[in-house]
Amino acid sequence: MKNKYMYKGLNSSLLFLVCVLLSVFCLLPFADAKIYIDITDPGFRQIPLKITTEGSPYANEIKWIVKSDLEKTGIFSFVAPGVAGAEVVANINAEPADKLKIVLTVTDLIENREVLKKKYDASKSIFRTVAHAAANDIYKAMTGQEGIFRTKLSYLVNVMPGRKELRMMDWDGYKSRKVVSKGLTPSHTWSRDGRSLMYSSERNRKWSIYRLDLDSYRESVIFSSEGLNLVGGASPSGLVSFSSSKDGSSEIYILDPYRKSHKKLTRSYGIDVSPAFSPDGTKIAFVSDRGGSPQIYIMNSDGKGRPKRLTFEGNYNTSPAWSPDGRSIAYVGRINGKNQIFVVKFDGTDLRQLTNVGNNEGPSFSPDEYFIAFDSDREGIRGIYIMRADGGAQQRITPKYLNAVAPEWSPYLK
Repeated sequence: MKNKYMYKGLNSSLLFLVCVLLSVFCLLPFADAKIYIDITDPGFRQIPLKITTEGSPYANEIKWIVKSDLEKTGIFSFVAPGVAGAEVVANINAEPADKLKIVLTVTDLIENREVLKKKYDASKSIFRTVAHAAANDIYKAMTGQEGIFRTKLSYLVNVMPGRKELRMMDWDGYKSRKVVSKGLTPSHTWSRDGRSLMYSSERNRKWSIYRLDLDSYRESVIFSSEGLNLVGGASPSGLVSFSSSKDGSSEIYILDPYRKSHKKLTRSYGIDVSPAFSPDGTKIAFVSDRGGSPQIYIMNSDGKGRPKRLTFEGNYNTSPAWSPDGRSIAYVGRINGKNQIFVVKFDGTDLRQLTNVGNNEGPSFSPDEYFIAFDSDREGIRGIYIMRADGGAQQRITPKYLNAVAPEWSPYLK
């Protein structure tokens, strides 16, 4: 189905890589394996970075996008041009032609050597995409890790009582657009390859689970039944977890969206909801009140064996989200009457509270596992925020007037 509000697949990425024949030539490879910032170290030191520009005004526009990307990570401090104190300089040279020609040079001032030099050729219309790519390259040169600056977030917007729209935006909150505006859409998830979105929607008084192919823009029903059917997550093999009350009490199911076959995994007297596949697809975290209050449990994705309870602190714990390495789970726990984001190891150890202001919900890890998106009402109207996975650098990325909730971080996009 084509809808003028649907996000046109991942055309910006395709345009970046194919249609405008973007070419990125590495003129000098990453000089060595030196790690300037170990982002896995809780006590890391920020690197003083200066960003300079040459050439056309496009260089300055690219600079501000690069700076904004890197600033959101909280791992850099920035030194203004003409001011001493920088240890690393990133210079952006942009020359306009039929295509925008950009050269990024990263220099270590302490060791007086070039760390990275890259050239990008692209249409002027997608300089924002080029800027995100440049930020990725600087980030990798400094940390040794892949950057997330070309990923996206899907999320929901409360447009009126009883109606939520599914939207998508760049990781920094820009280029937001409607994906689905029909019906009430309370839950959604990405496929593991980033080429489709699955979501639940109530239309004509019936709850169904839909799949939107982001290449063809076609929407298809992959599950429909009586009762409330809420999509959970996707496995590496393409299976989809969901909860359904079609037989009365809400239970956990897995669905093969291509064969349109499904299997029931739980049979309890309680309410089971919010199923999330582990990164390797062998486990499912979910929420159940079978013990008297909403708690998070983990079970085998084939349904065999008994589910294991993960959370024991507090009497209200929901919305589990796995870290990409499968070692941790972020979730929402209620403390002193407020919902907060917590992270706990897969075995139940090392429980940490990450938020403490307002109500905070809907955690979702970035594909590199170092950041978490969530929604919060700390500034009044609920909006989408991001933070480091240790709770640092918390910041809002959606406009303060927009009532936005339930972010889901995309995988790395090609």
